Amino acid sequence: MNFASAGQVPLDFGDLMLERDHDGGRAYRQSKLAEVMFTFELAERLDRAGEPGVTVNALHPATFMKTKMALESVGYATSTIEDVLEATLRLAIAPEFEAVTGRYFDGLRPARADAQAYDPQARRRLWRLSEKHAGIDTSTQPLPAPSEIT
Repeated sequence: MNFASAGQVPLDFGDLMLERDHDGGRAYRQSKLAEVMFTFELAERLDRAGEPGVTVNALHPATFMKTKMALESVGYATSTIEDVLEATLRLAIAPEFEAVTGRYFDGLRPARADAQAYDPQARRRLWRLSEKHAGIDTSTQPLPAPSEIT
């Protein structure tokens, strides 16, 4: 499970690292959409690799939880740690989500992410750029089976 946010903005592939026009809020929202895009792409790759028992989803666990960032930006909290725990545990262990993969959830309900998350070309582009920035190239290597990952 990847923790995302409902606060998402499309990635600007021309300035992905926001070097020309850095804004902390935009960086946060882009990174949250990138997490959702990564989640969708990973789910698709796992499916193509024949790993149906491995699931991955993105979760926006709560809105304006009592964190320093929320309190400084909006001045109040609307969610509790209990809200986060309920959504997280439900998605992680509830039988009805056992085979659910490649989805985005807002708390306890399925939701729609930013439109860019549903663009396969944008997801693959982000994946390749992530590999490049990490200094790896897995484009010619198959994904390892879960039993091979330690």
